[in-house]
Amino acid sequence: MKNHRLTMFLLVFVTVSSGYSLAHKGATGIVKQRMEAMSDIGKQMKAMAAMLKGELAFDANAIQDSANVIAGHARNIPDMFPEGSNNKPSEALPVVWSRWDDFIKLGSKMEASAASLAKAASSARSMAGLKDQIIAVGRSCKSCHRDFRQAK
Repeated sequence: MKNHRLTMFLLVFVTVSSGYSLAHKGATGIVKQRMEAMSDIGKQMKAMAAMLKGELAFDANAIQDSANVIAGHARNIPDMFPEGSNNKPSEALPVVWSRWDDFIKLGSKMEASAASLAKAASSARSMAGLKDQIIAVGRSCKSCHRDFRQAK
């Protein structure tokens, strides 16, 4: 049952993140920059998910690098969402700015979970010790999408 939940979580995450490139059409300025950053986060999560599923060989350095990229983008979230930057093709909901503190807390949570994963990966010898942390990073993405991004 636990592996089934992991597989379903990863399937949903990869499916949602794969739609990013289509959404970028017509984006400019900060909206384009943040869409590219979010796509990069999705790319990093896909690579780690492939390792979790055994599709790619375990590579602690790659996980550490991916986690550091995610943490870096998460750190920049406040600057990537200036007031009034939710015009199409942005997928950000107006609630981002009306619940700014909640939004920023989720970004901080993603940054912290990704930084923790990067630290753990620096000494990891197998995927076993990283699985829960990778899932935690993915959940931080999902929680923000659920509340602050237009549904696909």
